Amino acid sequence: MIDKVTPCHIIYIYIYIYYDKRGGESMPTSTYYNLSADKKERIEKAVKKEFARVPLIDMSVKNIVTDAKIARGSFYQYFETREDLINYMLEKEFEKEEAKFLELLSQTNRDIFKASYIYLTNILETQEKNSAYYINIFLYLRETKIFPLKNIDLKDIDKYIDMQSINITSMDEVYATIRIISIITFSKKMDILNKKVTKEKGLSEYRQELEIIKKGLLR
Repeated sequence: MIDKVTPCHIIYIYIYIYYDKRGGESMPTSTYYNLSADKKERIEKAVKKEFARVPLIDMSVKNIVTDAKIARGSFYQYFETREDLINYMLEKEFEKEEAKFLELLSQTNRDIFKASYIYLTNILETQEKNSAYYINIFLYLRETKIFPLKNIDLKDIDKYIDMQSINITSMDEVYATIRIISIITFSKKMDILNKKVTKEKGLSEYRQELEIIKKGLLR
């Protein structure tokens, strides 16, 4: 479960969040964190290989421990459940993408439209190399949740988005706009990774969709 929420979690498609049904925070045990960097890297490499092989609900702990060259009993010393492992890997992805998007917002002077387009272009270069892994992650995120932004002051949002450049005056409108951009970003990424459209065509359609949002529909 992701407890720490910032506006950019929503901005770049992660409105699709898996919540641990037990209601608790899913993390590796302290034993895992005490492992050497090499061993953690070996385990996570094996996990990514398994995530790319099958849908996450069908993943095999046996395959992971065999690939990582660890005992099956050791796995459960590191992660109490399979869901803990999945949520840990998802959170690592979220943190990595959050950092990338924050940097893009800064580079584009907080222009959410430019940052979104550059984000999708850049992330595809990475995710196309291991598309099965990312597709299976996205398919696993079945339960749509929107983070409650109503308690975040507009002054905080302005740190990430240039509110003076867009015709938005309330937190509800910020919330709705970010949700729309998030949905089309997610949808276009999946279309391209699943090869429903070429990367060139998909990015062209995505740019057009962002322009429509920027301009609005009424004359």
